[in-house]
Amino acid sequence: MAWDCIIKGKEIDDVRKDRKTSKSVEKYNISEQAVYFDNKYLPLKEIKAMRVQPSMYTPQGCCGKGIPVFKIRLDYGGEKPVVLMVEKENNAIRAVQMIRGCNPDAVVEEYVDPVTGEPPKKWKGIFG
Repeated sequence: MAWDCIIKGKEIDDVRKDRKTSKSVEKYNISEQAVYFDNKYLPLKEIKAMRVQPSMYTPQGCCGKGIPVFKIRLDYGGEKPVVLMVEKENNAIRAVQMIRGCNPDAVVEEYVDPVTGEPPKKWKGIFG
């Protein structure tokens, strides 16, 4: 299977070997060098900032009750950020911590609840 880097000119060496060392976080894989998704990858060293926020996903697109999910937004300086969607909060936290462990320069933006104006209490200090 061919894995394409989403940033031209920033490809990593030996993608196949790196992919084999990756760890699974729901439908995504994270290694020491990249995040793998949809036959593409984003090199971790290119991630400038990231943010986790709770959200809803509606499988049919518009109507009905949404499934609670967590979105992980990865800003890498491109036109559109990469958004990973996971169902479990612990997996969202784990993914951010794995990325941060390999790229400590990536800024973790704090999500602020629009109702309370504060971050979720259980998230305080987790991403810092």
